[in-house]
Amino acid sequence: MKKKLTLVLAILLVFAMFAGCGGGGTQPTKAPDDDTVVPTEPSGETAPPEEDDSPYNFAVGKFEKNEKGWATEPYDYELPLCTTNEVLEFWTVVWTPMYIPEEGYQAMPQAIEHRELTGVNVEYVIAPTETVRETYSILQASDDLCDIMCGATAYTSETPEKNIEDGWWVNLYDYMDYMPNYIYQATFDPDDDTTFYTVFYRENIIPAFYALSDVAFIGSNYMARGDWLRELGLSNETIITWDDVHNMLTLMKQNYCEHPLPLFSTIDMAGNYAFNSYDTLPYINPFGVGPQYVVDGQVRLANMNENDKALMTRLNQWYNEGLIDPGWAGYDNNTLFTDKIVTSQVGYVYMSPGEVAGYEQATTDDPDCEWVPIHKPLLEPNQTVHCGGDTTKFFYGSAIVSPTCENIELAITWLDWRYSPSGSFIVSYGPEGVLWERDEAGKIVATEPGAYPEGLAFAWACMFYGLNSLAEPGLEHTARKYIIPGGDRLLAIHYFWDDYNYDGAYKWPAGVKLTQEQTDEINSLQSDVVTYISENYSSFLDNSKPLSEWDSYVEGLKKLNIDRIIEIFQEAYDTYIDSLKG
Repeated sequence: MKKKLTLVLAILLVFAMFAGCGGGGTQPTKAPDDDTVVPTEPSGETAPPEEDDSPYNFAVGKFEKNEKGWATEPYDYELPLCTTNEVLEFWTVVWTPMYIPEEGYQAMPQAIEHRELTGVNVEYVIAPTETVRETYSILQASDDLCDIMCGATAYTSETPEKNIEDGWWVNLYDYMDYMPNYIYQATFDPDDDTTFYTVFYRENIIPAFYALSDVAFIGSNYMARGDWLRELGLSNETIITWDDVHNMLTLMKQNYCEHPLPLFSTIDMAGNYAFNSYDTLPYINPFGVGPQYVVDGQVRLANMNENDKALMTRLNQWYNEGLIDPGWAGYDNNTLFTDKIVTSQVGYVYMSPGEVAGYEQATTDDPDCEWVPIHKPLLEPNQTVHCGGDTTKFFYGSAIVSPTCENIELAITWLDWRYSPSGSFIVSYGPEGVLWERDEAGKIVATEPGAYPEGLAFAWACMFYGLNSLAEPGLEHTARKYIIPGGDRLLAIHYFWDDYNYDGAYKWPAGVKLTQEQTDEINSLQSDVVTYISENYSSFLDNSKPLSEWDSYVEGLKKLNIDRIIEIFQEAYDTYIDSLKG
C-alpha cells in the first residue's frame, strides 16, 4: 500500500504541474454549483437547419448568433449526435495506463457512456507518454494523423497558421456553425482577452480546441505545515512579505527540519508564479526563450535584468543560511522529494490543493500534519504587483482536427458537445456511480474509494474517469475535484493565493502573435541562449557563480544575440499595438 500511495502522490504532482500552468486574464469568480445541470434549449435559427430525416443532430441553424457569427448562449445538443455508426480516431495520452482494462480504453466506463449517448464510435489511440512528441512527429511525417489529435499544439515547432496552411490541421474557424459552445466560451466574457486570443489565433483562424475550466484561478502555489505554524505562534494569514517567509523558514529550521524549502531547479513555476513580486517572471524555461513581459511598451525577457539579480541575491542569502534544500538543482517537480514531504523533512512546498489530502494522510510520522496555503511573498505589505499574477481558465489539454478526417463536421460537433451544458458535466464527472453519486438531498458527493482502483487518489481519478484536461479538450466543472469530504477547504485555497494587489500592468498581451518568419528566426537563435541561461542563471543561487559576475553573465547573453530575440518580440508587440489603433 505504501508503494501505491507513493506512486499516486507522484502522479498527482504531474496534475499539479499542469494545473498550475498558463497565464490567463480573467479574475477568479466563485465556482458554480455543479449539482444541477440546466439544459439550454435551442433559441432560434440562424442558418438552414438539418433536414428532418438527417442522421445527424448538428447545431447548424439551431442557435442564436451575433453579427460576427458567434453563439450568444450555450447550446445543448439533441442526442444522439448521429445514427450512422461512424468511427472517429482519437489520439491521446493517458497518464495512468496501468489502470486501463485489458479490453482497451474503449472499455472504460466513460468511453462506453459517451458512445451510447452520442452515437459516435470513438477509437482511442493511446500514445506512450515517454515518447509522445516523437510519436506525433512520426505520424505527421508519414501523413498518418488520426482524425482528432490531442496535444498537437504542444508537439509542433511551427505556428498554428503554418500547420493549417500546410494541411496538417483544420481551420476550425470555417466550421463555427458546428461548435457554438466552444465559440461561446471564447467570446462571452469581454474582459477575458486571454481566452479569446488563444482560441482565435488570428481574426479568421481557430486552430484547436483547448481544455478550459469553468472558473479561472491560481491552480497551485506554496503551502506550509500549518500544524508547525500553530506551534510557532504563527498564522498563514499574517505571512505576507518576504521577510515574513524568511522568519517562518528560519523558525522551521531551528525547530523541525534542516532545510525547509525544496526549491525547484527552474526557480519558479511557469504560469502560477510564486515569486512575481519582483515584477519579473523568474522561471528558467528549459524549452525556449522567455517568459517575456512589457514595461512601458518595452519588451523584456526574464532572467537577465536588475530585478532578477535582486531576487537571486535574496535566494542566495537563504541558501547560505541553509533554508534551501541543497538538492534543489535536481528538483523539477515535487515527486523527486515526496519522501521528504511525507517524513516532515520540509515545511514550505509548492503543490496544488488536490495533493493536500494525500500528503496529509501519507505523513505517518505526524498524525497532526496539516498543509495550509501561504500568500505569495511581497516586498512590502501593500505592494501592487505588475506581472505574473494572471489567472487562467486554460489547462494543457487541446486537440486539432485533421483534414484527412472523413467527417470533419461530426468530429467538430463531438468535440463541441464536450463544452455544452450537459455534455461538459458528463465528460467532467464521468458516469454516475464511479466517482460520484447523489445523497438523499440530491447533492453530488464522492463515491467510496472502492468504486475505483485502490491507490488512485480522487484528484487523479477525476482525470482518469472524467475529463483528462492534461491532454484532452473540454469544459471542466471545477467543483468535481472537491466533492470529497473537506473539499470546501481545498477549493478555498485557490482564492487564498489570489488575495493581493495585482494590476497586470506588465502583462504580455495574449493577442501578440509571431509570424512564421519571426518564429523561424527565434528558433535559429534560442538554442544556445536557453542552454546558457540554464547553466548560468541558477548558478548565482548556490555560489557556483558569484553575484559579482552578474554583468559578465548578461554580456554573455548579448553575445548570443539575445538583443535580436528581444527585438523580434518587440516587433510583434508593436504590430499588435498598432492593430488596436486601426
